Amino acid sequence: MSVEQPVGWGSLLLESSRTVVQPSHWWPSIRHPIEALRRAVGDGPLMALVVLFGLNAVDELDRTGFGILIPNIRDDLGLSNAGILSLVAISLLIAFLLQLPIAVAADRYPRVPIAIAGAIAWGVFSLFTGLANGALMLVIARSGAGIGRAVVDPTHNSLLADYYAVDRRSSVYSIHRGANVLGQFAGPLLAGGLAAATGSWRTPFFVFVIPTVVFAALALRLREPVRGGQERKAAGGDEAMIALAEPQASFEEAFRLCNEIPSLRRLWYSVPFLSVSLIGFVSLAGILYEQTYNLDELQRGYLAAAVEPFQFVGLAVGAAMGTKLFMRDPSLVFKFLRVVAIVSGVFALAFALAPTVWLTVVANIALTSCLAIILPGLLASLSVAIPARARAVGFAIASYWAIPGLLVLPLIGWLTDRYSARVGMLVMVPVLVVGGLIVSTAASTIQGDIADVWTGSLARAEDARERAEGRAKLLVVRDLHVSYDNLRVLTGLSMEVGEGEVVALLGTNGAGKSTLLGAIAGTVHAGRGAVIFDGRDITHAPPQAIAHLGLGEMPGGKGTFPSLTVAENLRTAGWMLRSDPHNLKRRIEEVCAPFPVLADRMAEPAANLSGGQQQQLALAMALLARPRLLMIDELSLGLAPVVVEDLVSLVRQVAASGTTVIVVEQSVNVALTLADRALFMEKGKLRFTGPTAELLERPDLLRSVFLGEGPTHSTGDRPSSAPMPDSPVLQASNLVCAFGGVRAVDGVSLEVRPREIVGLIGPNGAGKTTVLDAISGFVPTQSGTIGLGNVELTNLSVARRAKAGLGRSFQDARLFPGLTVTEALALAHERWVEVRSTADAVLRTPPLVLSEWKVRRDTDELIERFGLGDYRDKFVGELSTGSRRIVDLAAVVAQRPSVVMLDEPSSGIAQRETEALGPLLLRLRDELECAMVIVEHDMGLLSSVADRLVALETGRVITSGPPDEVLSHPEVVASYLGGSPEVVARSGRRVADIEPEGAS
Repeated sequence: MSVEQPVGWGSLLLESSRTVVQPSHWWPSIRHPIEALRRAVGDGPLMALVVLFGLNAVDELDRTGFGILIPNIRDDLGLSNAGILSLVAISLLIAFLLQLPIAVAADRYPRVPIAIAGAIAWGVFSLFTGLANGALMLVIARSGAGIGRAVVDPTHNSLLADYYAVDRRSSVYSIHRGANVLGQFAGPLLAGGLAAATGSWRTPFFVFVIPTVVFAALALRLREPVRGGQERKAAGGDEAMIALAEPQASFEEAFRLCNEIPSLRRLWYSVPFLSVSLIGFVSLAGILYEQTYNLDELQRGYLAAAVEPFQFVGLAVGAAMGTKLFMRDPSLVFKFLRVVAIVSGVFALAFALAPTVWLTVVANIALTSCLAIILPGLLASLSVAIPARARAVGFAIASYWAIPGLLVLPLIGWLTDRYSARVGMLVMVPVLVVGGLIVSTAASTIQGDIADVWTGSLARAEDARERAEGRAKLLVVRDLHVSYDNLRVLTGLSMEVGEGEVVALLGTNGAGKSTLLGAIAGTVHAGRGAVIFDGRDITHAPPQAIAHLGLGEMPGGKGTFPSLTVAENLRTAGWMLRSDPHNLKRRIEEVCAPFPVLADRMAEPAANLSGGQQQQLALAMALLARPRLLMIDELSLGLAPVVVEDLVSLVRQVAASGTTVIVVEQSVNVALTLADRALFMEKGKLRFTGPTAELLERPDLLRSVFLGEGPTHSTGDRPSSAPMPDSPVLQASNLVCAFGGVRAVDGVSLEVRPREIVGLIGPNGAGKTTVLDAISGFVPTQSGTIGLGNVELTNLSVARRAKAGLGRSFQDARLFPGLTVTEALALAHERWVEVRSTADAVLRTPPLVLSEWKVRRDTDELIERFGLGDYRDKFVGELSTGSRRIVDLAAVVAQRPSVVMLDEPSSGIAQRETEALGPLLLRLRDELECAMVIVEHDMGLLSSVADRLVALETGRVITSGPPDEVLSHPEVVASYLGGSPEVVARSGRRVADIEPEGAS
């Protein structure tokens, strides 16, 4: 037996990256620009940076050139100001909308061809801009030109991350961003100069095509980099690991990947604030210069051109600072950003309030430089925090968040028109600061995000190496974290499952077993970590994509659609075979063969099936697709021993055919009999793993660690009851219940005396739950009478039966999921609330306060009695199946009924809790002085508490009497118990007293 410990991959990778290269002055110097560029790229391709820089610059030339020539274009085409500005808005909107589809393509296909195609596209549309002879053609031309920015931002950023080492990215992104500054500086000068020299605004757009074609031709020489290779290289991976190709991600998977990155989400939240402020400052700068200082267009153009080069200073500082801080600790980049945001706010305030033109220009320069500082480190950090196969989408989604910010710009314009440009700028100062501060909060999350990405990348690479060496694992889970809001369920769990294994996943209630299966299947979002299935990273893949890979899950207790018929449920489960109806029909016949009851009830709604029969249907649905990995949550949930015995045999056959099986099972006896290896979970972590044979030979270790030290169940453990009065407290006579012509209960009579515990047993579909439903009023009866003491219940409502003293629990713990445990138990005391007046509630009268105090006191006692202290403030919907069952039982006790009817109280409860449930039920019987009717399939538990058993089959009573007599009855053995002692005695050790005759 070994102990699994999660490896701190993130810290290991970050530490290795910090020691690669120390930052130096990488921004190109005036004297030795080529040498400086070579130092900036390290061992990365210099040509790639030059080409991407050039493509970015020529796109910026086209856009800024169009901006400076807007008055000429407007007049030549006879447009109004509103018309030309609407055209600009449309082109910007289209550019934003195109980014995400292009980014999805960039994550799925080679990016170099996409970059080349984008350059050719915007070159063609730039040419069309020069040829436009009307508004419609101009709209088409400028909308097409928006492809440039839609390609550059996500595709270039993704390429740069994979071309260059982690420690070089701040400088590389800074240089690449310098192309925007160059275009913004040269674009207006070239466009204005060419237009003035030739007398036509069209000339610049013909000229701009030339450098676009040149750089697009140079881009043909670029090679596609390996996605994520730089991260694996920094982590110390070998050549094979570095060269490993990343799997293609669908948009849904890419979005799920990015949405699980807290740092990226914080960036998205800041984008509306930053977009409205940055675009607003640029737009209002010209208005401020015009309104306040009466500068004409030529003077404003010179000022704009003079300010832009100072962005180079900011980018150079950002490259040096970003690299230095990133290599020390990525969180320092965002802490530095917090300072920059505040300083930028000060400069923006000075920009708005400066009393002279020269102070305004200085403030403008300072603000422009300061904002440029933050970009290199920010882009470098995010490039490492976003998984390689979703980088383009991660960068692109932010553009959609800019749209709400753009919608605010008209409001800023209205303030400027009504008051002045200074007022508009003053309004944007806090908006800018708030946006920067929101981004800076990523300081608390960025290191974990980077570690998570590298954990997944390295885990997949290691799995690939193991496969190459012949040691393949079908499933690999590394450092998995899952939370529900603030409730942490899985905390760094790691495990492996080999091809063809049958693995039992065990643990106490709330350990995270079902959550782990959901995270593997994709139905539960994993916060951090990696899940590798058959060499494919499926951590954030959508469930339908995971199912196509060959992974099937049978959810515990909720694997069917109640309103659909059995046939419709099966056809729904065969959705992957919908294009082959003949094969689907054959598969349905195959999976129903072991479950004859399903074939007999194909036309009935699944809700009409018993709990056990629904469990059989859920397993049949899971087997329909013939999964390579079958995950079963609670195999024996609600099933009769003979059915469980058949299912154990069926699962063994499925495993023998090559299917790998992971089974979550609360009965240790059943699980260890079925599985080759057992994994034990506790508080969201994997604590122990080992072969079942070894564990079965060490019952002392198994019990001391997982099952507690309490006694096991046996009939001899049950204390004898005091003599019972002859008059029954509950009497049901000749009950008949039918569903669609099928008699679920056919003439059942039942008497229960005070303080007596009666157990109802029988195969699935025998009518046990229907008898309880009929007595408690949840289903109508065709005939028969029901009495509770001296009260006739037959025609009373459910509520009035409860008030008369009838308590009932359900198989699925019907509690309000939106209430906390404390609130649910307080609500269960409703029968005993003494003050119900609205006036008392409004005035908070002393009787009301006293009544509420009594409810709180009784609720606290219940929480302590049932060991629910750790869950008192958690929502019922957040609890595991077993924990909800315990709360359900506590709620029944809160009602203080004279007769308690429990429907499978041990269903979903871990074996440790099941072993404590027997003594608890006896204690509750004595304290409440109540009688009990219990439907239960765990014969070890039931025989230890029941005074009498009543066996049902096909809606009729076949025998009743003391537990020993009923459990040895031939019909009960044949139709219900079967021949497996481990299955019959699900909790505790095997009990000889209840072994069926002839069992070995």
